[in-house]
Amino acid sequence: MAENNLYQTGELAEACGTTVRTVQYYDGKGLLAPSGYSEGGRRLYSAEDAERLRFILMLKALGLRLAQIKGVLESPNRDAVLKLLLDEQAESLEREIDESSRRLQVLNTARTDLEHFGKLMATTEPAMVKRMNDEKARTRWWIIMIIIGVFMDAAWIGTLVLGILTGVWWPFPVALVVVALIGAWEVRYYSAHSTYLCPACGADFRPKLGAYFWSNHTPRTRKLTCPCCHQKDWCVEHYHADPIEIAPGQCVPGTCHGACEVKAGEGHGGN
Repeated sequence: MAENNLYQTGELAEACGTTVRTVQYYDGKGLLAPSGYSEGGRRLYSAEDAERLRFILMLKALGLRLAQIKGVLESPNRDAVLKLLLDEQAESLEREIDESSRRLQVLNTARTDLEHFGKLMATTEPAMVKRMNDEKARTRWWIIMIIIGVFMDAAWIGTLVLGILTGVWWPFPVALVVVALIGAWEVRYYSAHSTYLCPACGADFRPKLGAYFWSNHTPRTRKLTCPCCHQKDWCVEHYHADPIEIAPGQCVPGTCHGACEVKAGEGHGGN
C-alpha cells in the first residue's frame, strides 16, 4: 500500500484480484474515481475505493451491465435496486438454462437417432419436438413396466411361498392368471405404440402381434421380417407417444417402397 494508506493503481488491482487495465476502464466509465493524487500526479485509492471495486467486480461477475452497476452505486436505495436487478438477472438466466436444456435435448435426440436408426428421424423443428416427446414417453413407459414387473413378480412368488408354507394353493393360480393378463396387456399396449425400421429398405412398419411377441429382441431392436422387402433382420424400434393407427403387418405411410400396401385413409403416429 502506498503512502497514507492509499493504493496506487497497480496496488489496487493486485489487492482486488484484477488488472490495471480493468481499474483504468472503470475509472474512465465513472464507476471508480480516485480519492486523491500523489505529488507526481498518480491516482490514489482508499480502502473504501477498494471495497467499491470489489463490489463492482462482484456485480459484473453476476452478469449485470455497467449501466446497471452504475445505477446501483448511485442509488440511495442501493439494496432495493440491486434486489430488483438480481431478480431480473435470475429470470434471464433461467430462460437461458431452459433454452440450453431444450437445445441439448434436441442434440441428444439427434445423436440417438443417428446411433440407432442411422439417420435423423426428424428434420424439422415440429418433427424434432415430436421425436423428443416420443423418447420421453418411451422412458416413462419403461419405468412403468419395471414397476409393474416388480409387483407381478411379488404376486406370483408371494403366492407360491404362501402355498409352500401354509398349503393354501388357490391364490397361486389366481396370481398367475392376473400376471398373464397384465403381461398380455403390456405387450399389446407397447406394440400399439411401436413401429420398427427395416435396415435393408428403410420401411417403418408395425409387426404382427405374434411376430412381435415371439421375436428375439434387445431393448432397442427386434428380429423381424419386413412386410415391404420381406427380409428378416434386426429392426430398430421407433416408439411413438401416440398409438400407431395402422394395422399389424403394414408400413407407416410414406416409408413403404411399393412392395406392400397401406389401407387408404389410415393415419399413423409417425413423424
